[in-house]
Amino acid sequence: MSQQAQNVNLPVKTGDDFIGELETMDLSELKDKQFLVGVSNGDRSGVTFVCSTIRGPFTFEEMCESVGVMWVKEQHHSKVLLCGKDHGAKPKYLDTNTVDYIEAHFQDIITESLLEGVFDDDKEYTCRAGVVEGTNEDNPLAAEKKQIEAKVEDDEEEM
Repeated sequence: MSQQAQNVNLPVKTGDDFIGELETMDLSELKDKQFLVGVSNGDRSGVTFVCSTIRGPFTFEEMCESVGVMWVKEQHHSKVLLCGKDHGAKPKYLDTNTVDYIEAHFQDIITESLLEGVFDDDKEYTCRAGVVEGTNEDNPLAAEKKQIEAKVEDDEEEM
């Protein structure tokens, strides 16, 4: 069985018992994605961020560097959004534990990624990256939102 197939069964750790410095997280499912990075705002488990700080698109390595440097130099947690082209899709972003892990290990992650996974088979991963799918309640381009608005308009016309 390949290393990647085994890692799909790893848990996505959630909760307060996660300590990023002590975990070994499998980030392989993120390596082919593009990201936007900004300063997290409010509840870290939500999708909010400071709009004027959003930058990207970044490759995996660039995202890790941006997240790590933002934490080390500025002491700000990042909000990392996964890029997509579907305007109606729900937003996807990294969970707080994954961001914490990247903040703690960004230099090692970048070095290992540049070595193209030479050490991946030797690692005993304890968890895998968490990707959160947000809601589309504030997205006027979402199909669900358009259906609700159309129903409201139909109801108003009937009155």
